[in-house]
Amino acid sequence: MSIRSQNSAPETEGVRLPPNPRRRKVPTGERKRATQACNACNIRRVKCSGEEPCSRCISSSRVCKYPPPKERVLVPKETYEELQARCMLLERCLTDAVPSESNREVLVAKWSKSAQTTEPAHSNGSPPPDEQGEAGDGRILRDAEGQSRYLGESSGAAFIDRLREFVGTVFPLLERRDGWSLPLQDEIFTSLLGRYHTHDSRPLMLPNIDPFFLPEPEEISKLVSIFRFYAGDGSGLSQCGGIYYWGNLEQLQEKARRQAARITEMGEGMDTLCNLNAIMALACQYDPSLGLPWETHPGETFFARAKFFLINPMEDTSLSYMRGLCLMGQYLLGLYRRDAAFTYIGLAVRISVIHGLHKAGRSEEQTKREFWNTFILDRWLSCLMGRPTTLPREAITVDMPVDIDLPLATGLRAHAQLALIMDEIVNSVYGIASTGLNYPQTLTRADTALQKLSLWKADLPSSLQVQGEIEAGERASLVLHMIYNQLIILCTRPSLFQAAKQSVAAKYLPTYQHRQTWNASHVETCAAAAHEITGLVQRLLLTNHTAVLFDYHFPFNAAIVLELASLLNDAAEHTDSINILVGYLQKAGDQRNESAADCARIVMEFGDVVTRLKSQSQKSRNGMQGEVHAGSVGYITNNTEGQETQEEQAATYEELLSWFTEGLT
Repeated sequence: MSIRSQNSAPETEGVRLPPNPRRRKVPTGERKRATQACNACNIRRVKCSGEEPCSRCISSSRVCKYPPPKERVLVPKETYEELQARCMLLERCLTDAVPSESNREVLVAKWSKSAQTTEPAHSNGSPPPDEQGEAGDGRILRDAEGQSRYLGESSGAAFIDRLREFVGTVFPLLERRDGWSLPLQDEIFTSLLGRYHTHDSRPLMLPNIDPFFLPEPEEISKLVSIFRFYAGDGSGLSQCGGIYYWGNLEQLQEKARRQAARITEMGEGMDTLCNLNAIMALACQYDPSLGLPWETHPGETFFARAKFFLINPMEDTSLSYMRGLCLMGQYLLGLYRRDAAFTYIGLAVRISVIHGLHKAGRSEEQTKREFWNTFILDRWLSCLMGRPTTLPREAITVDMPVDIDLPLATGLRAHAQLALIMDEIVNSVYGIASTGLNYPQTLTRADTALQKLSLWKADLPSSLQVQGEIEAGERASLVLHMIYNQLIILCTRPSLFQAAKQSVAAKYLPTYQHRQTWNASHVETCAAAAHEITGLVQRLLLTNHTAVLFDYHFPFNAAIVLELASLLNDAAEHTDSINILVGYLQKAGDQRNESAADCARIVMEFGDVVTRLKSQSQKSRNGMQGEVHAGSVGYITNNTEGQETQEEQAATYEELLSWFTEGLT
């Protein structure tokens, strides 16, 4: 008699054996046992009773668990074959777009990881509660790859996210009254709540390059000339000397040609070649027609060379690389890589601090100007992203640039003074340095900043004034005045947004006795600044200048402001200015400026929402001439007795009501 010992299999959570191949298939109607065994019975290959818990697990005192149900999707054979063909086509496209197999593997691994880690969107389109943050405390937004990023209140991304919340609140009311389904554009605008468009999480695919190759001298001179014009450098064409200072670029070209021909050791002349290639990369980004035909992004070949010559700044803090980091940061900003630009320029600021450029009497006029160059870029990135600056204002004691042995410093000095006011607006008005501000405190600080802006403009020399016809060589002055008006918008935008929300809420709460809580002067000033930006944009269009780098942020913010202003006053001049600004952004988008194209799309989507809100408001005003009762469709009243949608409208009612008391102490 043989004895067969049976060893019990270990309890393995979630691990199931495949079906027994010797088992005969039994039709479903003839089955006399459970269709699915629990995990414990499956591991032991014994019959399971099918209950939960099953009889064997009860007798053995084991935990009885069944595998989660798997949803089966059945598709026609034709659909399956079409999907297979589509998959093969996309694989061939990927191979053609990214020839390098190693680069493809990195790209696929990156997207596979993001697809696994990205959380499903909430049913109402709102971000997770822990990512919304308190009012006035910025936003935690996610990019397309699911990575979280902090954007402060002064950033356009955080403001657009608040607009999405605003639209999401009033849209159900419009749908309930008119009975139309949400159009596709509006669905896109509201569904992107909590999202942020950036390429920072994507791998930076750069071409294989010969690092020591330089174009012909004539081509280099052309690229440098384009850079100087669009970058606002003191090239001698502008009466103000430019609003940036990038050093002696003629000397840089000669030095680079000599060193590229005789470099034999790593480290000799690398900073010169890094700076020159970064300048040529930016020139191609400013004028995409100068880029090489095979480039995905204009100038990426020059940028790859600059990156090759850039020594790791965490290991080598040479002052010669400070300029290169600033230039490369600007190029990355044009590639929709704002976090990378924020990091590069932040490193440049830290290098300047290491060498003491922020202290008075520590540097010559040239290095002093380069410090203020870096300071301006650091403040602009802080304002653009709503994040703290790298170097606090209190630590800076260096003097302003002066006109000694170099091109005029008029424009750079005015730009640096404007950056100081920008620093105060971001830190004081938007509470980066002082949190917990209430609305009256914000108004007081905004008024102080507006006074400083007014004094700044009054003290501008004649070479920086924008009056009459503007010559092509004075583009730097136009950009400087667009920055000035953008800062006015930042100071007054909170009041305009509050006024727009209260105006919309009043249409849906006709029985509520509300009072105005916004600053009417700020609302008018905000709209006027947006119209000023429109005029400056028209001047650029007349000279056939396109939006480069920072430029497209000004018309974008101005257009959004005018859309909000049209909710208060549906003036024809608002519509005309919006059309001009959107046309400017679309023109830049047609020239491969992805950021400008994205801004134009957002403005048009929000404009469609505003148009429907104004149309609904007109219907509401006509309806209010008759008797308004609790059951009136399209209104939300405090007396909700008899309404079938009482529970649905309760949250919306509370939200609209909060807009009347928002910001009050």
